[in-house]
Amino acid sequence: MPRLPTHSDYIALFALGALWGSSFGAIKIALHGVTPLTVMSVRIILAGTALFILTRVRRTKFPRGIQNWIKIAWMALFGTLIPFFLVPWGQLQIDSSLAAILMAVNPLFALILGHFFSENEHFTLRQLLAMLVGFTGILLVFGENALSSINGNIMAQLAVIGAGFCYTISGVIVTRVRNLSADSVSASIFICSSVIVLPFWLIIEQPWNLQFETNSILALIHLGLVSTGMAFLMRYYIILRAGAVFLSYVAFIIPMFGILFGILFLGETISVSTMLAVALILSGVYLGRK
Repeated sequence: MPRLPTHSDYIALFALGALWGSSFGAIKIALHGVTPLTVMSVRIILAGTALFILTRVRRTKFPRGIQNWIKIAWMALFGTLIPFFLVPWGQLQIDSSLAAILMAVNPLFALILGHFFSENEHFTLRQLLAMLVGFTGILLVFGENALSSINGNIMAQLAVIGAGFCYTISGVIVTRVRNLSADSVSASIFICSSVIVLPFWLIIEQPWNLQFETNSILALIHLGLVSTGMAFLMRYYIILRAGAVFLSYVAFIIPMFGILFGILFLGETISVSTMLAVALILSGVYLGRK
């Protein structure tokens, strides 16, 4: 059962925000040389391999029982396969920072799903206020340029929002998995996803014919091992300790790091309104504490 978050949970939450925030820039770099299907496939396979090795080193026991594996299959679908394709597909048309910002709708989904489908998580008036404050910051980040671009990229932006909704569904499901460690859950999900995605990648993309650029290779390695393998260990660790609603506040942190990495590595700019938005986002995280 999730309990009240501690200081270490908040540190883990901000670290997870940094890891996931960096993934959008890495995806943008990888897309210069490969397709969204390859980004998704390599990301899943690298993460699955790394997590499998970790479980063997730590002698972690894999889940038992058909019910647990059914839940893992659903988490593989909603937590990796669908969103890992939708995000790079959307980023073919939109900036990495905007993709990171769009993920901030997750807490709204998490509150609704958690309220109706979780046994222990029901949102309060304070948490609703936190959502409003944080989402105000998100709207401010958009600004006139982002809003004016929606007409041309509506499907791309909806794809990223849809990916966020899938992550939220996966987070609700994982709270129903009992007596399993974070590395056991993470490894099982990515091994399951790898088994599914590998034949499709081999048949459709024929990777032996692809010409990978150095930057794309480095970006894919970062995506698979750091922004995915390491990050998903932290994700399930946080969910199992503090709950899916608490985890959902990482969506308020991701845009800050998405913008920061966009400035550092992709030459994107930051405005005064964006800095004010960051302050609002942090305020939303603070108010959202139980």
